[in-house]
Amino acid sequence: MTLHKQRGVNLVELMVASVIGLILIAGVLSIFVSSKMTYFSNEKMARLQENGRVALNLVSFDVRASGYSGCARAVPFTSSLNSSTTLLWNYAIPLQGFENTGTATWAPTVGITLAPAAVDNSDIIVARTVRRDTIAMRVESDLAGLTSDPAVLTTMASAPTVGQIMMITDCTATSVFQVTGYTAGSPNSTIQHASGGSDPGNSTGELGNLYRAGSRVASLQTVIYYVGNDPATGQPALYRQIGAAAAELLIEGVEAIQFAYGLDTNGDRLADQYVAANNVTNWDNVLSVNYALLVRSEEIGSQVDAKTYQLLPAAAGGRTLGPFSDRRSRMVFTSTIALRNRAL
Repeated sequence: MTLHKQRGVNLVELMVASVIGLILIAGVLSIFVSSKMTYFSNEKMARLQENGRVALNLVSFDVRASGYSGCARAVPFTSSLNSSTTLLWNYAIPLQGFENTGTATWAPTVGITLAPAAVDNSDIIVARTVRRDTIAMRVESDLAGLTSDPAVLTTMASAPTVGQIMMITDCTATSVFQVTGYTAGSPNSTIQHASGGSDPGNSTGELGNLYRAGSRVASLQTVIYYVGNDPATGQPALYRQIGAAAAELLIEGVEAIQFAYGLDTNGDRLADQYVAANNVTNWDNVLSVNYALLVRSEEIGSQVDAKTYQLLPAAAGGRTLGPFSDRRSRMVFTSTIALRNRAL
C-alpha cells in the first residue's frame, strides 16, 4: 500500500482556523477597549476629585483665617484708609457673602465689577485676612505720637512695599493703614503711613492709638472667590480676586458654588443656624461657613448626565441644579469651616 503525506489543509480546516483566530482577536480587542475605557473613566474621576479637593482647600484657607485682629477680639478698631466702608477696603468686617437672587443680581449688592462676571446660580464670598506667606513684624519701641512711624525689626522676606495694606495691633486696639514709604535700617526699619498715597490711600496719618513696643504689624488682603466663565474657552471656573488686582483663574470645571453662614444667635460662641448671605444682619455674628461646590469633568464621556445636584439645603439658600443632559461627569464637594478668629 502506498501512503501519501498530507501537503496542506482543506477548506473546512481553513475556515475553522480563521474563525478561531477572529474570536481570539475579538477577545483581545474587547479586553483592550474595556481597559482603555476603565482607564479613561478612572482618570476623569481622579481629575474631577483633585479639582474639587484643591478648590475646597483654597477657599477654606482664606475663609478660615478671616478677621485676624491680634491677641484680642473685641477691641477698638480704626482704619486710616479712604473708602474704608467699601467692599475692597472694609477691614472692620472680616467676612461678607453675596447671595445670587436672579439674573446677574446678588444680595446685598456686590458694589464692584468682577471680570469675568460671576455666573448665576452661584454665590460670592469676600474674606479679609492676613496676607499669605508673610511674617508679622514686631514693633521695637513705643510710638511717640499718633502720627509716628512704627519702628520694626524686619528681614528682606517681610519688608513691606509702598501701597501695601497693613494692620498694627496689640491687646487693646487695632488700626489699619496703607504703607506710603519704608525706610530700611539696622537693626530697625520704619514704616510710613502719611495721608494720601495710591488707591485707596490714607485719609489721615494718625493711627488712632499709641501703640507700644511689642505690638505686631501684619499685611492684610481682601480675597474674593466666585465662579465665572473663562473668556478664552467659555467654560466655568473658580476665580479669585485679591484686592483691586485682576481676578485669576484657579480651578477649571467649577460650575457653581453656594455658601451658608453659621450665626450665633444667643452669644454662646456656637453656630445656632445656617442662613443665606441676604439673611445675615450682622456679620460679626458669623462663626462658620458651610459651602458646596459643583465640579464637572473637562472630558466628555459616553453617558448623558440626567441627575440633579443639591448644593446645600434650600432653607439655607441652597440650590438644586440639573439635569444638564450633557455627557460630562459631575460631583458635589462640601465643607464646613470655623472662622478661627471668631469661633475661638
